[in-house]
Amino acid sequence: MKNKQLTTAIIGLLGLVFALAAWLGGLRESYLVASLIFGGGLFLWAVFSLLGGRLPGGGASNYLLPGRSQGITRVELLNEDDGVTTTWELYDKVSAVIGKDVRENQVDIDLAASEYASLVDVEHAVLNYAEGNWYVEDLASHNGVAVQKKADGRKYRLSPDQPCKLAPGDIVIIGLSRLRFV
Repeated sequence: MKNKQLTTAIIGLLGLVFALAAWLGGLRESYLVASLIFGGGLFLWAVFSLLGGRLPGGGASNYLLPGRSQGITRVELLNEDDGVTTTWELYDKVSAVIGKDVRENQVDIDLAASEYASLVDVEHAVLNYAEGNWYVEDLASHNGVAVQKKADGRKYRLSPDQPCKLAPGDIVIIGLSRLRFV
């Protein structure tokens, strides 16, 4: 469990304890109602957070949580045979830097161990989540960024600082490393 989720769970439980203490302590009716609403709300918020934003019954709230674009939940690094070698989760993220991890920087999607790492800049591209969609943007990299759209199978080379909207199944090419969005 992530620290943020654990903190949320503790806050939710404290909210319930607060409401129970108010009820047992005989607070005035108006204070009791307010404390029950506050405590119950915190508890429901904690439960919702612990479920990862999934609503009871298996439904998911794509509108409330970042990183849930049209079903895109992860990035897969593909090898020459289209096999998946590494994956990165996008849940709860609003941006991710693609590049190579070196001492002075940290990237979210590290391609230092990929077959074509020599063609990847330290900070090559960035993913941004906005208005329910993921976008990729070239950070003026040396070898560029291309997107192969699943819809038509064509490859499009990106201009620096011009975001491209991604859909499930699209492949982003960083140097010659291929990242599939699923």
